Amino acid sequence: MFMPQTGWALRPDDFLVTRMLELGAVHMDDLAVSVGVTTQDLPDAAFDPVLVLLARLAAGRHGQAALLRALTRTERASAAINAI
Repeated sequence: MFMPQTGWALRPDDFLVTRMLELGAVHMDDLAVSVGVTTQDLPDAAFDPVLVLLARLAAGRHGQAALLRALTRTERASAAINAI
């Protein structure tokens, strides 16, 4: 899918995952917090690809070891990954 506003393209599956991340996860949480209600869990079919995308982005930005430490050994995690 070509996105003229950015000048690059995404495969349809990748485009859908980015929409699930933005609309289904992030904005749903923003909306729930803004009106003072509990954020509802996404169905696994929507959450799993979002989780994989976020994990890959975090690993790419901070490295695999930093991500693993942040998820499993917070006492060893760098402050940079915990602050984001």
